Amino acid sequence: MWILTKEGLIVIVIVAVLGIVGLVLVLQPKGPVQAVAPAAPVVASQPAVVPLPAEVATPSVPASALPVTAIDGVIYAGEHAHNTVANGFEIHWSNDARTLRVGLISPGMGYVAIGFDPVNRMEGANFILGAVTDGRVTVRDDFGTGPVAHSADTESGGTNDILDAAGCEASGKTYLEFAIPLDSGDPMDKPLAPGGTYKVLIAYHETDDDLGAWHSRRGSGNITLDPAP
Repeated sequence: MWILTKEGLIVIVIVAVLGIVGLVLVLQPKGPVQAVAPAAPVVASQPAVVPLPAEVATPSVPASALPVTAIDGVIYAGEHAHNTVANGFEIHWSNDARTLRVGLISPGMGYVAIGFDPVNRMEGANFILGAVTDGRVTVRDDFGTGPVAHSADTESGGTNDILDAAGCEASGKTYLEFAIPLDSGDPMDKPLAPGGTYKVLIAYHETDDDLGAWHSRRGSGNITLDPAP
């Protein structure tokens, strides 16, 4: 015969209460399942695309409306009367009876150079060299002192006869414009005559702005000036 003690009664009551609570939880209606939004994917930030300077792009205005005498370091399509291309190096030029205006586009970010009317390789040529460094343009008027040598006119008793110059760098290229007199009267310059055809030497450096650095590439060709109006 079982004897129910006070302690046993307490245990039975506790077990009964727990059973009732569990039954209520099982029979309770369940609410709608809440959808969990997936975490947003992590997208690596992309570097900003820097557009070319607007002034480097070919303008929509006709070439005849362009300020062809402006030396601003920007070479518009059709701005100069003549142009030629060699190995990615562009020469643009135009002249009147007194002044030669030249635009150079180099496929490098270093200095650019052009020499007019050499006698023996580099000797006797009138060189114009230029570079753009941190937006600042440096130009120099040189003379070919030997077959593979040149120096600033001012170092040989001559004068710097560059009338104006400007330039810029964009999209891995160097743009340089300058104007020089056809005949400066400086013995360290080579006189050029309207209507004449002259040999030119070109050179550039891919990265170095030092005008004394040995060029990365060089070439030669001919330009013909317009006759005097």
